[in-house]
Amino acid sequence: MSELPRNTPSKQPWRTVVLDELHDPTALTVSLWWLGNGGFAINWMGRVIFIDPLIEPKNDANPMASEIDLPLRGPLPLRARQVKRADLVLLSHDHSDHMGPRTTPELIARTDALFVGTERSVRTLREHGLGTARLRTARYGEPIEVGDMTIIPTVARHAEPESPAFPGKGLRGECCGFILRAGCLTLWHPCDTDLLEEHLEVTDIDALILPIAPHNLGTEGSVRLAASTGARHLIPCHYGTFDSDLFWCVGDPEAVAAGIEDAQNRYHVLAIGEKFVVPGSA
Repeated sequence: MSELPRNTPSKQPWRTVVLDELHDPTALTVSLWWLGNGGFAINWMGRVIFIDPLIEPKNDANPMASEIDLPLRGPLPLRARQVKRADLVLLSHDHSDHMGPRTTPELIARTDALFVGTERSVRTLREHGLGTARLRTARYGEPIEVGDMTIIPTVARHAEPESPAFPGKGLRGECCGFILRAGCLTLWHPCDTDLLEEHLEVTDIDALILPIAPHNLGTEGSVRLAASTGARHLIPCHYGTFDSDLFWCVGDPEAVAAGIEDAQNRYHVLAIGEKFVVPGSA
């Protein structure tokens, strides 16, 4: 195993998601909030979308203990039980740090959202009692149309949690990324994957999320993908959320920034819970 990057804390202080802004059905912009780890909440011109949210504690008695038994570095920016509405919940795979064991049932029960995930994720969602009408199976390269939005699942290769292996020894098919297109904007979250040749063929991306943990894109892969896509805006994630030195919890956003062309204008390091309005989305 190669040397791990330093365990860089996320930007401080952590923020609290303003619920009225997240839920606003009249929003005229695309805004996103980093929820920690690989998770994001998005208000896309009034449509509420979640990607891989992990936003419940293990129990109410200890809100600094995550639902996956790792200590958090800060308080959760949003609770699933606070979510009043959601239109889409996109789940890249069924590992517990992406399909939260407490978050997922809460969102199923509290919203009418359509859930999208790989075949194995869909099986897990069915076990949570989600019916067919609210499920879509993500298959690489097959667009899913939801109103005026197109969701394109992208190829991913990701190790199973019991595997100590790094990139190159993971599985295809059990994880995916998501390209979202609507109006004049395209956003891509590759989710948990090492860099693949297919990724380098993707262009015309306005906002690109970079999972910088070493078992995902890592520093080198993030820099290469930022360059190949030419994305106007770049947001790192999958680091600094948990007080843990486990390999999938660490990452160094400053090391990524050093390799990004025009990082001052393109690269946006968010605090967990911080709002980012994508320029030009109005």
